[in-house]
Amino acid sequence: MRKIAAAISITLLLSEVAVCSTQDRAKQLFDESMQALNAGDYVQAETGLYGLLQLDPHNVSALANLGILYARTHRYTEAVDVDKQALSEAPRRRELVLNLGLAYLKQDDYAHALPFFQQLHDRDAADLQATKLLATCLAFSGQTADAISLLAPLAVGQEPDPSALYLLGVTYSRAGRSEDAETVFTKLFADSATPAQANFLVGKAYAEATNYSRAIGAFQATLAAEPHFPGAQRELGKAYLGDNDNASAEEHLRIATRDDPQDGSADYYLGALMVQNGRFQEGLPYLEKAKSLLPDSWATYFYLGKAEVQLGREAVALPLLRRAAEMNPDDSGAFYLLAKVYRSENRPSEADAAMRHVIALHTTALDAEKRALKEKSIVAEKQ
Repeated sequence: MRKIAAAISITLLLSEVAVCSTQDRAKQLFDESMQALNAGDYVQAETGLYGLLQLDPHNVSALANLGILYARTHRYTEAVDVDKQALSEAPRRRELVLNLGLAYLKQDDYAHALPFFQQLHDRDAADLQATKLLATCLAFSGQTADAISLLAPLAVGQEPDPSALYLLGVTYSRAGRSEDAETVFTKLFADSATPAQANFLVGKAYAEATNYSRAIGAFQATLAAEPHFPGAQRELGKAYLGDNDNASAEEHLRIATRDDPQDGSADYYLGALMVQNGRFQEGLPYLEKAKSLLPDSWATYFYLGKAEVQLGREAVALPLLRRAAEMNPDDSGAFYLLAKVYRSENRPSEADAAMRHVIALHTTALDAEKRALKEKSIVAEKQ
């Protein structure tokens, strides 16, 4: 009997040692991962967090920080997946709700982001961050009146919230209230910015509100005040793109790429413009450079793939389009071109799968449009 009791004691002791060893290893992995994440060593941080999740698949801190890592490296689809997993483990934690909303917001997916910020605002109406994020989603979803009602109280007093003022100006512009927008922007930049800085920020606000003619004027004023203001040529080119003046857009984007060789965004917009205009070979060098500078831009892969398809180089296009589809599965363009390439490569099952995805995306969009029209009709009847 004593031998059995001793054996049981040894077994329990070994189990405790194993648990302690696992806990020690988990803590070590977490600490090392956080050091790497804070230092910007994302490869090491990701490896460590994955190792931690192998030890403990339900570790909320590991999941949350992996989501942050994905967001910082612009891998938003992966960020959404891991943030959802984290939220399922701890559905009431504010930072998890916030992270998932931000992962959608950074993809300009305002419809999916909005409920998470609404949830936070409903929990605490004094949560300024949640309020401003909710207002952003409302403004860019066309619900400008609701956004203004949230932002206006934050933009009054002796020291109004600067970011709320900026958002309010953008929202007024999106609502077609240009004079109100100008008043807000004048108030915002009166004492805190040089003329070039103020006009640049006003231009950015008007561009975000798709008021491209006013954006163009603001960026021109920026360059008049400071001819080499960083980013102004690029943003002016983008504003001309929005205004459908491709010739002027190309002129200023070329200047932007010349003035700042590290501006991958300028290279992307210039290359994409050329591809859209059928200048496929001419656009490739700009897009290749953009890919090296902005490796997490799904759109760069898409336009590279599109150019290669048009040049008859399907084998080169295939991995580029696959990567674009992986990075942004909610855009039908890459899947449509994938279906075309698969058919040319005599791979009918993969072509059919890609087309089914295209159809599913269009069906979802059509259903959403129908729901929006129905809701609008119900509101009109009540009025």
